[in-house]
Amino acid sequence: MHRRTFLQALAAALPAVATAKVKPSQIGANTAIKGYRMDEAIALLRKIGFPIIEIHPMGTLEATPGQFPGFVFDQITAQQKASIKSALHGVPHITSHLPYTGHDYFAKDEAVAKAAVKVVDTALEGSAYFGAQVCVLHPKPGGGQTLESQWPVMIERIRRWGDLAQRNNIKIALETGFPPSIKNYVRLIKEIDHPAVGATIDVGHQGKYAELVAKVRPEDRGTPAGIRAYNDTTLAIVEALGPKAIHFHIHDIEPSTWAEHRPLGLGLVDYPRLFALLNKINYQGYLIFEIGGEPDKIECYLRDGKKKMEELLG
Repeated sequence: MHRRTFLQALAAALPAVATAKVKPSQIGANTAIKGYRMDEAIALLRKIGFPIIEIHPMGTLEATPGQFPGFVFDQITAQQKASIKSALHGVPHITSHLPYTGHDYFAKDEAVAKAAVKVVDTALEGSAYFGAQVCVLHPKPGGGQTLESQWPVMIERIRRWGDLAQRNNIKIALETGFPPSIKNYVRLIKEIDHPAVGATIDVGHQGKYAELVAKVRPEDRGTPAGIRAYNDTTLAIVEALGPKAIHFHIHDIEPSTWAEHRPLGLGLVDYPRLFALLNKINYQGYLIFEIGGEPDKIECYLRDGKKKMEELLG
């Protein structure tokens, strides 16, 4: 979608969002920029002017081809911790994305689960140290378990992380994607029923939800009906969660493939509809850009996305 077309679509929605509560000051971005050092990623986001930065308590501080920069809190020195604090000094708001790849914290094997839980505990400690207000957690299938057999473990473990977060004035936000249905994802958050646990709605994670797969065949993804069904799914989650929707990951999606984390403007994510709903529920959380791409293009993508969102929100 061309920029002019994108803005025309946004302008058409302005009557519905004339009393917008979602503001440009709620827009941030994360340091998931492949090939950058962590300090370089933070510096870039600060240069662009994002008031919220999402850090990654996983990975390495140094630039690593094909990987996001980050840190493992119990493996960095006091000097390195001081350097990260200095890089973040003055940033109005910090969030974090907790580790998930290779960490089976709901596994049936107790030793495997215990090791993964320790990784998340350490990441929470590091997130608190650097002043995070929200920590994103990926619920995921537990090795050797069905959804129902791992359900009590998920409830107990996430409540425990909620307790840890609450003691540090942090909220845990469970990211969309698993369980793989609207019904069970919403059920999980509601049954956890913890004041420090809510939801991160990633606009690109609905493609495998049972309710959407049942409606849209792969070959129909890029059709008007397919695009509307995708956006309907995201909005249905928000409506079901209400105030438990506390965090967003934003980007765009390839209409024909539903490939995610693309630069803004491809046309699948209906941000006017989404923001109209967020205004209706008085959403006060953050909207964090998660955009992939080559390192030499990421600054342009982020600047353009920020500008488009600011023009929409006013």
